[in-house]
Amino acid sequence: MHHVIIGNGVAGIEAAIALRRRHEDARITLVSEESEHFFSRTALMYILAGQLTHRDTEPYERDLYARMGFTRVRARAIGVDPAARSVRLAGDLAPLSYDRLLIASGSRPRPAPWPGGDLPGIGTFVTHQDLAWLERELHGGPGRGGAAPAADAHLSASTDDSPYRQRPVARTLRGSPPQNPMVIGGGLIGIEVIETMLAAGLKPRFVIREEFFWPMAIDAAESAWIQERLREHGVDVLTATQIERFEGDGAVERAVLDSGQTVPCDLCVVAIGVMPNTDWLADSGIERDPGGGIVVGPDLRSSAPGVYAAGDCASVTWFNGSRRPEQLWYTSRDQGRVAAAAMSGDDVAYKRGHWYNSAKLIDIEYTTAGLVDFGYDDLWSWFHEERGAVRSTTRIVCRPGEGDQARVVGFNMLGRRWDHTVLIRWIAERRSLSWVLDHLSEARFDTELVPPLRIPPEARRAPDAAAR
Repeated sequence: MHHVIIGNGVAGIEAAIALRRRHEDARITLVSEESEHFFSRTALMYILAGQLTHRDTEPYERDLYARMGFTRVRARAIGVDPAARSVRLAGDLAPLSYDRLLIASGSRPRPAPWPGGDLPGIGTFVTHQDLAWLERELHGGPGRGGAAPAADAHLSASTDDSPYRQRPVARTLRGSPPQNPMVIGGGLIGIEVIETMLAAGLKPRFVIREEFFWPMAIDAAESAWIQERLREHGVDVLTATQIERFEGDGAVERAVLDSGQTVPCDLCVVAIGVMPNTDWLADSGIERDPGGGIVVGPDLRSSAPGVYAAGDCASVTWFNGSRRPEQLWYTSRDQGRVAAAAMSGDDVAYKRGHWYNSAKLIDIEYTTAGLVDFGYDDLWSWFHEERGAVRSTTRIVCRPGEGDQARVVGFNMLGRRWDHTVLIRWIAERRSLSWVLDHLSEARFDTELVPPLRIPPEARRAPDAAAR
């Protein structure tokens, strides 16, 4: 049996490891253009900020492929022929036949859609190659995180439309470091790039189309605190603002806003989201959703015989019946393992479980779990803001109930560290708001000398129905 896996990110590598554990003699081939070794994509910002080296971001030793008996093909997949059970590769490489195929090709960044968006000095921050580009723009070469591994030094791409292609560097053309950097897009990648620019001694402009930062994850009150901290660090935050076009002679020099104002801009990172990296499947006959995600069943099997999909490129059914990809590290990991079991003939189904995530927004801890900002009309929030030795916000999302006996279904927490496994357990146990408030200290994940959160009795009351 020959298992071929397109992509060596977390979904692909976890599937490969799971397959090898089940099938000692099977052929397992991993195809990827981006990098020679599996790395943690969420750690790219720490390399750029000089806090980690490339090697630090590789969860497994570099001899993993040899120890596991994987065949490594460094190439770009450009098509699948399900009838012939083969994958077409770019360049002069022969098609690769398979018995079972897992497509784990991940996401690609949304490019700048504005006139002038292809000028040198404008790019994204999603791939290994994006990291190399931004290091050259900010530092003139590899930063404190060191150079990329020798096997990746060329970082070449096989086609001009590859998400892993190299970009021209405006700093080289200009002959000087950037002075007026800009980041567009109010999400996690955007604020991470802002942090790396601050670490480089720059004061970037943050352009956000929405009324406040990250409305898909936090509310206006929570966002106001984040924006306040950004401005305290010297970031020029522009909300409810859009770009009209970029201008420059040979490289980007300025941006024209929708207000008509022209602002200087000699470096711009576009962080307006990602989309499934599946355009190369257009002629394959494999069903995709309107956004490009590969439509899969509960066992992650696609519409083509013997073809499965996992990770950012897989369009799965969500808890509310909608269908779209889940673009999180741990869901990709779990999907890779389920896909491997299905490819081995097991009767399995992928079940997401409760949503959770954590991050650090500049210097503010963020933890979320359960149903938060998912558009349910019958949910309401209990909210408490702490201002003292520690500043924090605590938002507990509930379903209707009598007073504080409402059932807790979600948490959104800023400023303190919380153990999401405890929060998720409380949701699964259908705990009431009053019970959760009595036991909240059990979910603390703060460091040793941080004082515990104390909620005064008057703040424990559930809000009136009109305020929910």
